[in-house]
Amino acid sequence: MKKIQSDWKKIGHVPRKDSDKIWKQFKTACNFYFDRLHAKRNEANKEFIEAFKKKQELLDTLKNIEFSDDKNKDLEKIKAHVNTWKNLGRVPNDKRFIEGKFNKTVDALFSKLKIDKNEAEMIKFETKLETLNSNDDNNRSLDNERSFIRKKIDEVKSQINQLENNLQFFTNVDDDNPLVKEVNDNIDKHKKELKLWKTKLSKIKELY
Repeated sequence: MKKIQSDWKKIGHVPRKDSDKIWKQFKTACNFYFDRLHAKRNEANKEFIEAFKKKQELLDTLKNIEFSDDKNKDLEKIKAHVNTWKNLGRVPNDKRFIEGKFNKTVDALFSKLKIDKNEAEMIKFETKLETLNSNDDNNRSLDNERSFIRKKIDEVKSQINQLENNLQFFTNVDDDNPLVKEVNDNIDKHKKELKLWKTKLSKIKELY
């Protein structure tokens, strides 16, 4: 619409007897367009604000959640709340901080349940993907996330290679040597991290 308005100015003058008439017609058309645009944005903003209110309520519920003696049952309860959170939709841009609060709260709950770190990470990651995929610029958001993950995969691979090269310096040294053991433990830790990043990459590819 801004380009149309710019093109209007470039077209040039019309006969004076038609000038006021055609300008009023053009102005009316522009006003009609912008009125509809603002109405649509206001409606969307109402939905975002409503989603924020519901997420605040759900966050309070999560903070006060009580666990039973059944770990699996408690885990399913958390997952159900996570799914509810995903389905509540987007919040206003200036309220996105609530996503960070949600992640911290869920981290604390997983910590209490002593859930496997990678499993907990994937549950949170799927929630993040839902948020990214619902953005207006979802393609760009997903592309950025995919590029970030690929970069992390390359970094972890490089770290593993470096650690494996370091092992070559320990010639004629037993595997139970503290230094060798530390390097092997680091390699195992990075391999688990690599597996997690690859799983995330496969998840994000499913959205394309």
